Amino acid sequence: MKIFARELLWFLLALVLAAPVAWLFSYSLGLEPTGPTISTEEEVFQMELFIIGYIVGIIGTYLMRLVIWAVQKVFILVES
Repeated sequence: MKIFARELLWFLLALVLAAPVAWLFSYSLGLEPTGPTISTEEEVFQMELFIIGYIVGIIGTYLMRLVIWAVQKVFILVES
């Protein structure tokens, strides 16, 4: 049960950390509307890019967690 709770906390943390990553991802693209107002197609496109950035943020969080875990395992093996 302890492992499940830890994984659930990591998943929730990944969801929270993915939102700023998605915002930075969509902001860095610098998309601007073609006219004075944004059309519905452009809104949908921006939302799709935000969702892609959100998924990339979740994957990136888990990859960093995996790298940190591997480094800790290597240092534990070196110490003993």
